[in-house]
Amino acid sequence: MANKRERLATVSYHSLMIVLTFAYIFPALWAVSMSLRTNENMFSASQLIPHPVTLEHYARLFEALPDLWRYFANTLVIAILGTAGTLFSSSLAGYALARFRFPGRGLLLITMLITLMVPVHATLIPQYVIFRELGWLNSPLPIIVPMLFGTPFATFFFRQYFLTLPAELEDAAAIDGAGPWRTFFTVMTPLSGPAHLALGLLTFVSLWNSYFVNSIYLARQDSWVLTQALQSMISRYQAQYGAIMAGVTLVSLPVLIAYLFFQRRIVHGISMTGLAN
Repeated sequence: MANKRERLATVSYHSLMIVLTFAYIFPALWAVSMSLRTNENMFSASQLIPHPVTLEHYARLFEALPDLWRYFANTLVIAILGTAGTLFSSSLAGYALARFRFPGRGLLLITMLITLMVPVHATLIPQYVIFRELGWLNSPLPIIVPMLFGTPFATFFFRQYFLTLPAELEDAAAIDGAGPWRTFFTVMTPLSGPAHLALGLLTFVSLWNSYFVNSIYLARQDSWVLTQALQSMISRYQAQYGAIMAGVTLVSLPVLIAYLFFQRRIVHGISMTGLAN
């Protein structure tokens, strides 16, 4: 009887996971499907598997956006530099909060967590004024520079991960003559690889898919990112849906490939952050 209940629970669990997985990936499959359909079948409910298949929308995408590679490069620069800055600064701050004892550490941590509740829209106007006075508009600097100093979420993420690592590792490094900086870079950073990988991909995806903040600071067309370029294909009276879905498919490929290669380490890095208080 117990075995039957366990089997029923297992079957129910996996069935639910299959349904949820399909619900999550169906919009992506539909986007890929629309990018391969003819205009006549664009909105046909029976065309999940397109027939006939056409690649005309991919050719039309490059015709509508001749500077697509420029937008790709702009997006890549912002995503890579922003991710690298976030990982470096946030890992340093997270390590300090996890290991060092100094006055006001608890208050600093609480204040940092409170800032997570402040919506980005609340600080948008003062930030815009500052960056305008600095002459940084229509450049990636307003997006990249703030991330070079880390983010509250990333700092807390690293703090939680470093708390899961035994302090004996640092004691052993200190016996060998390593100072705090050497210990961090030669001992703790390699051990926190899963956390760096997980948070790095999350940050990269966030910057890669960002539209709202980019549309505020990057008004000039030659400074656009991919999301702005795709949005420009939707006019007031019509939209090139096939070409847009082709663009969405191409934009999603780098992130999808990265996740397929590193999914185990990403899940490990995220799960380890919840093992310490």
